[in-house]
Amino acid sequence: MEIKQKSRKDKMVTLYDRIEARTAEQTLKKIVEINMEDEFYINEGKEWAHQNMVEGATFKLTPISLYLSTPGGNVYDGLALYDTIETSTTPVEIICSGKVMSMGIIVCLASSIRKAHRSTTFMIHQVSGMNFGTLQDMKESVEETNRLNEIIFDIIVKKSKVTREKLDCIIRQKEDWYFSAEEALNLGIITEIID
Repeated sequence: MEIKQKSRKDKMVTLYDRIEARTAEQTLKKIVEINMEDEFYINEGKEWAHQNMVEGATFKLTPISLYLSTPGGNVYDGLALYDTIETSTTPVEIICSGKVMSMGIIVCLASSIRKAHRSTTFMIHQVSGMNFGTLQDMKESVEETNRLNEIIFDIIVKKSKVTREKLDCIIRQKEDWYFSAEEALNLGIITEIID
């Protein structure tokens, strides 16, 4: 016996802004809150099934719908969102519109269900940073930027059909790689186009 949740209205999350501490915190809190409510729902359901001697009851969670449009933002905050979405016990489906760029690509790739409206524009580029301070400070900053770039590129290669060779080309040419929803689908960045 499968018991489904009835409502999706309280499982909608939006991120239509830069990815930074404030927006990441708001999004993270909402996802964590939904996960906690869903854990309560499952525990209550199991208790009900036990009391009513219902054998083999399973509980299907209504997914979280995360509507995403972002020019990108802070790598650390984006990785916090990525980890939260990827490890969410409640499934998260991402719906892209407008623009999903830079760290927005990484947030998108955290989910296994990634949809986009046909007019969405995507963009990948290498991690950028600013160096200030002493020569040693700048060397440490470059090392950290390289480390973060490897994390980002590893996620893209692991979760899509984009090759490491293409990403290395972006670094060599110092380019921003823009592409359409159709191309994103072919590259495995998204799993479905919404018409």
